[in-house]
Amino acid sequence: MKIDFSNVPLAPIATVVAALITSLIAFINLTLSKEQKTSDFRQAWIDGLRGDLAVFFSSARALCRVMQEARSPHRSDEDVLNFRFSKEQVGKMRFEGAEALYRVKLRLNPNEDEHAELNRLLDLATSTQNQINVEKGLDYSDALIAIENASSYSQEILKSEWKRVKRGEKSFRVAKNWIMPMIMAISLVFVSVLLYSPVETDQSIQSTADAPAN
Repeated sequence: MKIDFSNVPLAPIATVVAALITSLIAFINLTLSKEQKTSDFRQAWIDGLRGDLAVFFSSARALCRVMQEARSPHRSDEDVLNFRFSKEQVGKMRFEGAEALYRVKLRLNPNEDEHAELNRLLDLATSTQNQINVEKGLDYSDALIAIENASSYSQEILKSEWKRVKRGEKSFRVAKNWIMPMIMAISLVFVSVLLYSPVETDQSIQSTADAPAN
């Protein structure tokens, strides 16, 4: 069945469709702007977490070595004395390590399994180190292993969060994969109707003009 668009009032339809397309474009622009800010915040979160983790792990490892050397029977050897930290340096490392640890904890979301696991590994690293300190042990291997385990696991979280930033937020993906194609489809249909209708009208006029007069 052939539809004759020559008698369809296109002006009101054009107004409505144009308003709809304009609204959808404005919505997409708003969504993209919001999601860009969200991605920027998430990237800043990743950078901050990476920096705090680096401070904590480096301080924790250094403190293990400090205590191990301080209790070593070879602590008076010249090579040990030359690389020994001062009390001020040790105090600074302890403060910076503790501060970084709690900044990391405050960044983590306890409702996410990966974050909860990292928090557990960080607690295990600190508790293992503290237990050796309390017992005045000489072997900090378990503490160093616990620190490395937490460090390795944290890299997976940083990688996962970076993939999330690269992929984009959910509303961004919806706008990109669904709304934008829908706008393009509506626009193409509307333009096609506008282009088709004048042709039909012109053909009708031409047919009327060519018809023999009675």
